[in-house]
Amino acid sequence: MWARTNLATEEFYARLLQKFNEEKKGVCKDPFIYEADVQVQLISKGQPNPIKNILSENDFVFIMEKVPLEKEETSHVEELQSEETAISDFSAGENVGPLALPLGKARQFIGLYTMAHNPNMTHLKIERPVTALPPLWVRCDSSDPEDTCWLGAELVIAGDSITGIVLYAVSCKADKNYFPSLENLKNSHKKRHHLSAVMAKGFAQYELFKSSVLDDYVTPSHTTITLDISWSPVDEMLQVPPLSSTAILNIKVESGEPRGCLDHLHRELKFLLVLADGLRTGVTEWLEPLEAKSALELVQEFLNELNKLDGFGDSTKKDPETVNHDAAAVDRSVLIMVRGDLDFAEQLWCKMSSSVVSYQDLVKCFTLIMQSLQRGDIQPWEYFVSPSVEIQEQVHRVQKLHHILEILVSCMLFIKPQHEFLFSLTQSCIKYYKQNPLDEQHIFQLPVRPASVKNLYQSEKPQKWKVEINGGQKKVKTVWQLSDSLPVDHLRHHKPDFSDLTLNGSLEERMSFTTMVTCSQHI
Repeated sequence: MWARTNLATEEFYARLLQKFNEEKKGVCKDPFIYEADVQVQLISKGQPNPIKNILSENDFVFIMEKVPLEKEETSHVEELQSEETAISDFSAGENVGPLALPLGKARQFIGLYTMAHNPNMTHLKIERPVTALPPLWVRCDSSDPEDTCWLGAELVIAGDSITGIVLYAVSCKADKNYFPSLENLKNSHKKRHHLSAVMAKGFAQYELFKSSVLDDYVTPSHTTITLDISWSPVDEMLQVPPLSSTAILNIKVESGEPRGCLDHLHRELKFLLVLADGLRTGVTEWLEPLEAKSALELVQEFLNELNKLDGFGDSTKKDPETVNHDAAAVDRSVLIMVRGDLDFAEQLWCKMSSSVVSYQDLVKCFTLIMQSLQRGDIQPWEYFVSPSVEIQEQVHRVQKLHHILEILVSCMLFIKPQHEFLFSLTQSCIKYYKQNPLDEQHIFQLPVRPASVKNLYQSEKPQKWKVEINGGQKKVKTVWQLSDSLPVDHLRHHKPDFSDLTLNGSLEERMSFTTMVTCSQHI
């Protein structure tokens, strides 16, 4: 028995070490199969981390899980699984997500990881000193009475030496009535780790805005604005964060947010991208026209209107309140003042972006304009700025500026911040986009004073509330968390359908999930 265990430990460590070295060299980023039905993947910093909703992220972490099922196997598994242990909501052809291992199997892998790093196990055929591997986390199927969903192991390192190991157990229940008292959590941590005093740190996350499920069916835009607040000490469970807390706004905006007010600009941007892609690839996929009239008719009407004016320049001096604005500007939000001084090129752009459906339209419209210029019927300003970069880069920069505008308008519309915040956010966005390519998945973070946003959270329920009990050792902690979304992606406690949705996209009765993290340190 011991011989088999030793061999298994040596092989397990060797495979993990090989994967770790490959990742550092950038050789292979795919998961590898260990045994027949288990796969191991190494998550590096910046990649989606499945335990980030529970514990702080490490630069690297190993994740062990069951090998995902092929689509054709899904319906077969549905028949075999019992109602108590089945991962619900399987359907043939649907992505079933990550799969968990039985708790006993998970404990075996944690045991092999622990043995491999034990400095006293000198009989193992492992090169000394042992190379410290990233933490190991194993998905568990919650089949035990404690509903254990993760087991983890993380090394304690001092200098170049391994001085101990911390073992974690994470449980998750779909029960909003499971509330231990703060004193019980503290006393439990003191007893488990033989401590005389502990401290409690609080964390709350408030969802200020999020695109609803119904929005996604209109326009697939995923915009989220959340407020993260942390403080210490914690006085009671579910405490409202005090004004002395530290607060950070997290803002992620995707262009085309249906509840925003920039639909007209988004349409114009898409039209510009169509033209730029056509120049680059030679193939153009034209947008569906918004106007019943053809582009040629709209441009001709526009030119006729200009002919009736006493000089084109006078049209830009008319009172903004009395200007007969173009169709593209009719339904703009009050947050963005409708300009009444659009120049010739801007007015022409508005006409054409809403109606052009082919290169023939472009040719005919520009021919009509050139003929009017040659006859002297119109005399607009002929103003051009010499581009310092090639046209595709110019378009790319316009996209960045549009994204910054979407971010600012979303904040103005949904959280109504103070001017100083908008100024800081603008500077942050501009700085980021001077150094990085367009990325609508990027989360912009900005520190704020809790007093300036207290009206956004003090009377609201947090999306997530967490307390962390610690005795001074960073890795040794007890964590209790209440959240309205499932923090463990391989569990399927509940899946809402449209019958649960109100008209504004919120759940009438949102489920709550309690998560408990306990750990023990071994030397």
